[in-house]
Amino acid sequence: MDKQCKDKRTDRFNQTAACGAHVKHVKHGDHRARPRTYEQPALDDIAVNPKRCRYVLQLILQRHNWQHSSKPKGVSNKTMAERTRFCFWLFDFLRGHPKHFKLDPRTFSGRHVEAVTGYWQEEARDGRMSPATIQTYFSFMKTFAGWIGKPKLLKPIASYFDDPKLYQRSLANGVDKSWRAKGVDVAAVIREVEAYDVHAAASLRLMQAFQLRFKESVMFRPHTDVISAAQAGKPDDGVAFYLDTHRGTKGGRKRLFPIDNEVRQDAIDYARRVVVGVNESVSDPRLTLLQAMRRLRYVMERFGITRAGLGVVPHGLRHQGAADDYQSITGVPPPIAGGSGVPPALDLQARREIAARLGHGRTQITNVYCGKRNVPTELPQADHGPIDS
Repeated sequence: MDKQCKDKRTDRFNQTAACGAHVKHVKHGDHRARPRTYEQPALDDIAVNPKRCRYVLQLILQRHNWQHSSKPKGVSNKTMAERTRFCFWLFDFLRGHPKHFKLDPRTFSGRHVEAVTGYWQEEARDGRMSPATIQTYFSFMKTFAGWIGKPKLLKPIASYFDDPKLYQRSLANGVDKSWRAKGVDVAAVIREVEAYDVHAAASLRLMQAFQLRFKESVMFRPHTDVISAAQAGKPDDGVAFYLDTHRGTKGGRKRLFPIDNEVRQDAIDYARRVVVGVNESVSDPRLTLLQAMRRLRYVMERFGITRAGLGVVPHGLRHQGAADDYQSITGVPPPIAGGSGVPPALDLQARREIAARLGHGRTQITNVYCGKRNVPTELPQADHGPIDS
C-alpha cells in the first residue's frame, strides 16, 4: 500500500513537472501552447538611428542586393558578395573619417559621396587604386543610392575627379597578352597537362578553340551545349553546328560560336571523350563547381600557367583566339600584333564578330584583344607626275 501511494505521488510529480515545463512560456490566461518566435521588423518600420547602421545596412542588402542595377533580372553570387563587402567598407570608412560621420545608411548624402571620392582620388594619385577599381566602386555606390530611393544622388564621375586619367579605363594598352606573344607553345603545354588531368586539359582546349572564360570552360557540356545551325536560327552557309554558351557566362549573356575549323571540332571531340555522361560537364563529376574551379586553378599553378611562371594565364587564350579570328576574317594580323592596312569597313565587321563571340556588347572592347585600328596620321601625297617649268 505504501509503495502504491509513493508511486502515485511520483507520477503526479512527474506530470506536474512536465506540464510546468510545457507552459512555462505561455502567457497568463492562455491555455494554448505557443512556440517562441522572433519576427524581423520590416525595414520601413525601423526609425532612423545611426547606432543601428550595420543592422539596417544588412536589411537593405537582403531586400535589394539580388537585383541588377538597371535590368529586371538577378545578379551572380559573386556580384552580391562584392557589393556586400563594398557597402560595409563604405560605412566603416565614413565612421572612421576625420569628420566622424554618424549616419544611418538611409541618410547617405552628397557630402558622404564627396568624402569617399576624395579619398579615392588621393589613393589613385599615389598609385594604390586603378581606374577599373574606381569605376566598379562608383557603380556600386550609385546602385546603393538607388536602393535608398536616391537614384540621382551621384553626379557624373568626372565631377569628383580633377584628372580624367585617375578614373578613365584604357581599353588599348598596346600589350599582346596571347601565349604566342610570350613564346609559349599552347599544344605542348596542353599535352603536359593532359598527362596529369584530362579534365583540365579539356578546359584548356575549349579556352583555346572558343575563347571561353575560366568558369565557362568548367561548366561546358560537350553533348548538350552543341546545337545545329537550324536550332541556332542560323542560315545554312557551311557551318553545321554551333557552340551554345550559356552556363557560367558573365552577366548571363548567351552567345553562339561557330564550329568552323578543325581545332574547334577536335576540342569538342576531346571533351566528349572526357565526360562521363551525356548531361555532364567537362569537370570531374565527383567535384562541386567550386571544387572543380579550385582544382583547375591548382593545375594551372602546378604547370606554371601563371604570370610568375610562364608569364601567361588562361585568359591569354581568349586574347590569342580573338587575334586568330581577326586574321581569319581580314587576312591580316590585328594591330596589336603589328598588322595594318585593313579597310575600315572590314575592320569594323571583324571587331563586331569578335565582340559577339567573346560575349561582349561593345565593339570597343576588342581594342583590348586586338589593339586600336591603325589610322595613318598623314594622307599620302598624290603623284601628279613631273611639273613642267
